[in-house]
Amino acid sequence: MPRAPLILGFAIALTASAVAAITIDGILASPATYDGQHVTVAGTLHDLQEKTSQRGNAYDVFSLCADRCVHVFTFGRPKLVEEQKLTVSGTFSAVKHVGSYTFRNEIEADDGSL
Repeated sequence: MPRAPLILGFAIALTASAVAAITIDGILASPATYDGQHVTVAGTLHDLQEKTSQRGNAYDVFSLCADRCVHVFTFGRPKLVEEQKLTVSGTFSAVKHVGSYTFRNEIEADDGSL
């Protein structure tokens, strides 16, 4: 019976280590590996653009940078500022087609994660 908590603790530690190991540089070095995967990465926000769709929906796009940068898309208007240190969780797409647009190396942030 005492072994169950040790095994569970070990599994949690492995999961936490695996999540912490993902970096922007790691994703961009092998985008196909992370395509469609949920990721959490940290970096500095650059090039914030607040936009509104043709249907009137607010969204923001920006670059999240460490040594290299990944694009981030988020619905709504989270309170973001240039040069802000930020951790983003969401789904990574190596290539994503939306209508006639093609987006590369982009994370669609989870609702409420920013």
